[in-house]
Amino acid sequence: MGNRRKRLKNFLFVFAAVVSIFVFFASCVITFLEVYSYRDSREETANVSAVSSAAASPSSSPPSGKVSSAAAGTAVTDENLLLVNYDHKLPDGYQPDLISVYGVQINRRAAAAYEKMNAAAASAGVSLWISSAYRSSEKQEELFQEEIDGYSKSYSSVGEAEAYAEKSVARPGYSEHATGLAMDLNGVRDDFDTTPAFQWLSEHAQDYGFVLRYPKDKQEITKIKYEPWHYRYVGVENAQVMKKKNLCLEEYLDFLQK
Repeated sequence: MGNRRKRLKNFLFVFAAVVSIFVFFASCVITFLEVYSYRDSREETANVSAVSSAAASPSSSPPSGKVSSAAAGTAVTDENLLLVNYDHKLPDGYQPDLISVYGVQINRRAAAAYEKMNAAAASAGVSLWISSAYRSSEKQEELFQEEIDGYSKSYSSVGEAEAYAEKSVARPGYSEHATGLAMDLNGVRDDFDTTPAFQWLSEHAQDYGFVLRYPKDKQEITKIKYEPWHYRYVGVENAQVMKKKNLCLEEYLDFLQK
């Protein structure tokens, strides 16, 4: 009888020790998760606060005034409609109104609009993030040269390589990324148009002032291959009209003159 009690006592002692160890590790895991969650919430709050405060503060650089559009033939006064493409160079001396947020530099107005769009997407269970926004001329030159080098492996002449490279990456001075109004979302993925994020953007982006800049059915006009990840801020009213009438920016500028 004594041996049975002794064995039972030992068993209970070991069982209590195992339970104590389990409770200890469980509490460590819970503490870690709480700290991690708190850190993430602090980072998200910091990002949102940065956008809100920057959007509310006055611009450090004066607006560039009228934005000319050769496609339209006359001046367009809405700076959100600045046309930069294969034959419309960024105006000399143009100074984009940039802020740093979400790990990139971006136009102040576009950042405020993206903040609202990102929050709406998140509430619908859709995750958005900015892969790239403003690019300097130096960065654009680097990307353009990399594209040329890639095509040089398939084409014998530099001219042919450059011609094909331009369909994917604009020459320095001819990229709208230099305006700070353009952004690449969720990575540069050719299959982005198969994702829930793309579907949500297709239905709602215009309500926050964004349009798909290089649609599949407008490649002959934009001279840029289809880029499902590339969005451009043009302002809510402009974006909604462009979406309703299925117009790219070049077409919309022509439409405004009619």
